[in-house]
Amino acid sequence: MEKQEEVILLDFWASMYGMRVRIALAEKGVSYEHREEDLRNKSQLLLEMNPVHKKIPVLLHKGKPICESSIIVEYIDEIWKDKSPLFPSDTYGKARARFWADFIDKKVFQPGRTLLYTAKGEEHEAARKDLIDSLKLIEGELGDKPYFGGESFGYVDVCLIPFYTRFRAYETYGELNIEGECPKLTAWAKTCIQNKESVSNVLPESLKMLGLVQQMRKIRGNPTMVKQEEVILLDFWASMYGMRVRIALAEKGVSYEYREENLRNKSQLLEEMNPIHKKIPVLIHNGKPICESSIIVEYIDEEWKDTVPLFPSDTYGKARARFWVDFIDKKVYHNGRILLYTAKAEEHEASRKEFMDSLKLIEGELGDKPYFGGESFGYVDASLIPFYAWLHAYETYGELNVEQDCPILIGWAKRCFQNKGSVSSVLPESLKVLAFVQQMRKRLGLDA
Repeated sequence: MEKQEEVILLDFWASMYGMRVRIALAEKGVSYEHREEDLRNKSQLLLEMNPVHKKIPVLLHKGKPICESSIIVEYIDEIWKDKSPLFPSDTYGKARARFWADFIDKKVFQPGRTLLYTAKGEEHEAARKDLIDSLKLIEGELGDKPYFGGESFGYVDVCLIPFYTRFRAYETYGELNIEGECPKLTAWAKTCIQNKESVSNVLPESLKMLGLVQQMRKIRGNPTMVKQEEVILLDFWASMYGMRVRIALAEKGVSYEYREENLRNKSQLLEEMNPIHKKIPVLIHNGKPICESSIIVEYIDEEWKDTVPLFPSDTYGKARARFWVDFIDKKVYHNGRILLYTAKAEEHEASRKEFMDSLKLIEGELGDKPYFGGESFGYVDASLIPFYAWLHAYETYGELNVEQDCPILIGWAKRCFQNKGSVSSVLPESLKVLAFVQQMRKRLGLDA
């Protein structure tokens, strides 16, 4: 699928409004360039293209800006009208769809925001009631239909489904049980994720959103907490190596600017900062690049040494940790890649065996300890846990049952996910990674 015309989206990964636009573009099969914005340091392009509100999302189509998500989605539906219509064909149906999208913006977003960022009290309690009442009204509009558009996924579905990623945060800070209160609405959301790749590929994990909310609440609760130095991470969402760095930064509480790279059209900054390999991740700290994930994580541990040490304090412990990370990179990553992207039967089978043998050796190193670092989460844990996001893909294409063969290792992974916000807020859903692998296999000609 080649880009036929210039389409650029200025966006922020956690924005429900940006997710709407990404879902609509995916429904239409429109190729576009995604530019992640730093909302605390907005780009000159964003300020020029949306001079009134200075907010994301902004869609640039052939140089012309379209602002406000509901307007952008309608524009997308009208411009690319030959595929997957989002609006009903009749005038009344269109008007009704616009009404509900407007209702969502006014009655779901605002009380939800109050729940997340207002201290408990009268205002918080009023927002809690308003949010549930609004969701129940929306559930009534859905009725017994599979989608708000009837049998087909449409405009109202696109506008509401991004809020599902915040349900976990709403429940946490509003002391709610949305599934208990609105079972049909929750079932609708799960249907959208299960049946619509445009949704499952766009929506971030609810735990990742909860991690962002927790971070925002800390910042709002401490106005003096501002970025003291320039830290930029060039990365790609699915990269195990990038996840390592994000987890380490989260463990240290380091504020940074995340820049998502298009690996088929790498930025000039990436090529300048990593001229040798031209690969992500690259950490840029006060203008200086640090490359290779294991080196970056060690740099982070040494540079921000006043919080949560990742390495053991003794020299032998450090050497042993470095050994196992090197082993992971050579034996787990390499064999896992062959499992996913090689069609040769003999090579595939050899990698399948070596992959499992490697995991069993790693499990032996873990032993009965809660973490590889002993009682505390450390360097080896941060380096291995990103592979857990790829486990479903490895099992699918390697015909494996890792939990059965390595139960202690899977128990460790679940413990990391449950106990470490730095992990749960970074790791993508395994189904999203599987969908990415399926897309890559098609591109490589391995699958039809």
